[in-house]
Amino acid sequence: MPKMKQKNHKILFAVLIFTSNLIAYAQIQVGDSLMEVGDYKGAIEMYSSLEDSSGHVRFKMARAYTATGNTGKAIKAYQQGLKVEATGARPRYELGRLYLSNNQPIQALLIFRKLREEFPENATYAFYYGQGLEKIKAEDQAMDVYENVLALDPDYRNARMELVVLLIKKRETAQAIKLAKEELQKNPEDIKFNSLIAQAYFQAKIYSKTIEHLEKLFELGNDTDYNRRTLGMAYFEDTQWEKAIENFDVFLKQYDDKDAALYFAKSRAHLKLREYDKSQDAIEYAIMLRRPVLHLEYLQLSAIMAAQEDYKGTFDAMKLAYEENGEDPIIAYQLAVAADRYFEDKKTILTYYERYLNKFGSDNTYGDYASARASDLKKELFMSPDN
Repeated sequence: MPKMKQKNHKILFAVLIFTSNLIAYAQIQVGDSLMEVGDYKGAIEMYSSLEDSSGHVRFKMARAYTATGNTGKAIKAYQQGLKVEATGARPRYELGRLYLSNNQPIQALLIFRKLREEFPENATYAFYYGQGLEKIKAEDQAMDVYENVLALDPDYRNARMELVVLLIKKRETAQAIKLAKEELQKNPEDIKFNSLIAQAYFQAKIYSKTIEHLEKLFELGNDTDYNRRTLGMAYFEDTQWEKAIENFDVFLKQYDDKDAALYFAKSRAHLKLREYDKSQDAIEYAIMLRRPVLHLEYLQLSAIMAAQEDYKGTFDAMKLAYEENGEDPIIAYQLAVAADRYFEDKKTILTYYERYLNKFGSDNTYGDYASARASDLKKELFMSPDN
């Protein structure tokens, strides 16, 4: 009889364990179903109610916390799970990405370095290792890693994109253009890569290609402040003055009507077209916006006046430029030239050349001209009947 009781106890214990496992499995299934329909709070409550402390359940809780943006709790759950099941690649990968998003790049790098060692052919683990390197400003090493990712998987778009961004940042435009072209051959309407290649071409001063890709972006509906402004400047640098002005006007109307530098460029474009009134209006707007850094705008204003043979206006503008930046030898010399054209009195003119020579000397390009003109003026004054 005692043996029969002992056997019954064993059977009962086995039944209890089976039943408990069955209930736990059912609860996990309910939690998984709640995750699938987006009820993350309910899923977390269901997983938490389990007595099961396995890594498997901890990882499910971590994913639910991640879905709700509770990064700290998610990281803690992953850490607890990995203490039990330390070798799982997926939870380590997910934890590494969480570390990156939580600005913990060192911890992420440790995880992805280990994953790369275990799975050297896995392009994704390599990519996120590169992301970690970028986070700690190790950009050269990150570029090497992204190149390795592309060697493993040439279609890895994110790695190509990150590499092109870094190449542009480091002014390696030829390689940036090559990599962007390869992506655009596969998808000519890729907005991001059209934008990147336009940036690279603009940096390389290949303005016709800059224009081509920016116009493509506008066809795709990607009219942004950067694209519009850059397109205007590309047309300007390509000496297409009307197109430059057209895009400047759109930018100033739609995005930023207080961009002094753009008014300055717009003034220069109008001047090239001999539209003197519009050029003057634009430069005066730039002057209003740019105080107290104005010497370039005053130089532009003097150029407008000179083009109209308004010598008094030229001189007045150069005086203002000199007041803003009298340490610039070019401005000082141009002021003397403006005075030479405006004044009739040679003594007055001579004072401007002598001021230049006293301040900057004659041992420079403009100093030679100033010295020669001052010498001529002195001779003319000496020979004058009034002297």
